Amino acid sequence: MSNAPDVTERDADPLDLALAAAWPVAMFVGVVTTVIGVLVMAWPDGTLTVLSVLFGIQLLLFGLFRLISAFTSDSPAPGLVGFIGVIGMMAGIVVIRNPFETVAVLATVLGLVWVVGGSIELISSIADSSIRDRGLVAVGAGLSIVAGIVVLARPGPTVTVIAIVAGIYLVVFGLMICYAAFRIRRLET
Repeated sequence: MSNAPDVTERDADPLDLALAAAWPVAMFVGVVTTVIGVLVMAWPDGTLTVLSVLFGIQLLLFGLFRLISAFTSDSPAPGLVGFIGVIGMMAGIVVIRNPFETVAVLATVLGLVWVVGGSIELISSIADSSIRDRGLVAVGAGLSIVAGIVVLARPGPTVTVIAIVAGIYLVVFGLMICYAAFRIRRLET
């Protein structure tokens, strides 16, 4: 005999009942998330290339939209809007033609951001005595600088490692969603 209270539909929260009825959707999202995570881990370079191509397509469509809106809207600066559209389309074509190099460029930018941001934090932690936990801030800044240098030295492999970590995250997150779907399914019965 269970000590858990007997909850009937009449006693249950309407939100809980709505969630319970939607458990198949949560399960679907969990399974799809898990599968995507496995695919990212199995083919990290291919996944990055696909994402880069999708980004290129988005830039191309953004540019086309801007170019069309330069001629069809009452924009105060149609020449500038059209120019932005052309630049966006050109950037999209470059990204689509060179997807892996685009990923490496984005990794290089990330590395620069980490080095510059870490340097600023390190200098602040040394110069400003009012910062709480200055030592911890300095250690974090140092880690940011080192991580940025690693990314700058080898942007391609670093991005692959980031993709693998993202794949692991997606698998864990997807399994958690599946678990939650089973838990909310019990509310239905």
